[in-house]
Amino acid sequence: MLCSNGSSYLKENRCLFGFYTCSKEYYLNNNKDIHYNALTLPMIGAILYDLPLLRYVYGFIFILLASIGIINNIFSIMTFMRERIRHTVCGIYLINYSICSLILMMLILTNIITTIYYDKYLFRIWACYGYPYLSLIMVYTSIVMSTAIAIESVLYICFNFDKFRRRKRSLIISLFFFVIVSLSNLDKIYGRSLLIDQSGNFYCTYKKYSYKYWSIILYYIYIIIPCLIHVICIICVIVLFIKDNCLRKIIIHQTYFIPSLFIIFCMLLNSLYLNLLNFCLTLSSNYKIRLHIVFIFLLYTPQILTYIIYVMPNNFYVKEFYQIWLFRKLCFCFYNKRRHIQEFEVMHVSWRKGTSLETIKSISTIDDELIDTKIYNKS
Repeated sequence: MLCSNGSSYLKENRCLFGFYTCSKEYYLNNNKDIHYNALTLPMIGAILYDLPLLRYVYGFIFILLASIGIINNIFSIMTFMRERIRHTVCGIYLINYSICSLILMMLILTNIITTIYYDKYLFRIWACYGYPYLSLIMVYTSIVMSTAIAIESVLYICFNFDKFRRRKRSLIISLFFFVIVSLSNLDKIYGRSLLIDQSGNFYCTYKKYSYKYWSIILYYIYIIIPCLIHVICIICVIVLFIKDNCLRKIIIHQTYFIPSLFIIFCMLLNSLYLNLLNFCLTLSSNYKIRLHIVFIFLLYTPQILTYIIYVMPNNFYVKEFYQIWLFRKLCFCFYNKRRHIQEFEVMHVSWRKGTSLETIKSISTIDDELIDTKIYNKS
């Protein structure tokens, strides 16, 4: 919730993810004005608080990033659905990761509509309850899935586990992750209230201040702990290769390091930003607000670039991607277009050669005049 600048509540509390979480008791018992309509979603709050002309820029950026993410995740799902990948345990986790990321990209697009029609009661309900709950479920579930992928890679490399073992267990684990994340984030729905003041303005507030601490605990569980698991997995693989005196294998198996390193990089930057900077929308300049949005998108970057971090570094996955019908169709269209261009270039060269001989006139009839040229005299 965004509180007024003069409130003593602001001086006693830090911002939580870019906004203050004023409790219901504070809202009901404090007569001071609230600076802005309470925005549960920090990104929408930052956009509305920034210059109005930049909303179109934000809209373009959201559409661009969401489009990149949708294309990446569609390509990833089509690749991971290949028979030789989906029959592996890691393939199940990769498919679920891509599905969660694809849903998240679609949710990001709703920010544009929500920002435009935020004065509508339906969109206030969506901003207060719907979007925070669903977006966090997709983000947290995908990050937990990434740790399962990293652990599965360690089991395969270090302990020679069969990658084609029973997939039923991985499906159950994936469903368990989704259920746990969904239940633990129910405070985004039942812990908030959409209230109305005497002026008719709506405010999304936490019912109890304790929900703020619960949100912080969830952040450490689903962001910080997965980062530590990724670090441990990387260290385990490196130590194994060093013991075997096979440093070359580190380069060969870099495909297992790239996703984990990229996720750690994005998550740690986001964590450092949220924990070290005492940032709040109502007290910050426009420059800091824009920086705030950038760091929020760091949380979404691994989901946006699924194909780049999981498929492209892996030669086996890339070869499987080359076998999907969409890639073959694109290659066929590109090949036909290239062939037509080559045929046109050949015809153009032939035409230019023909025009260079226009001054030479061959004798085809009796009435044609003989033109004395060196070409005819050569014979």
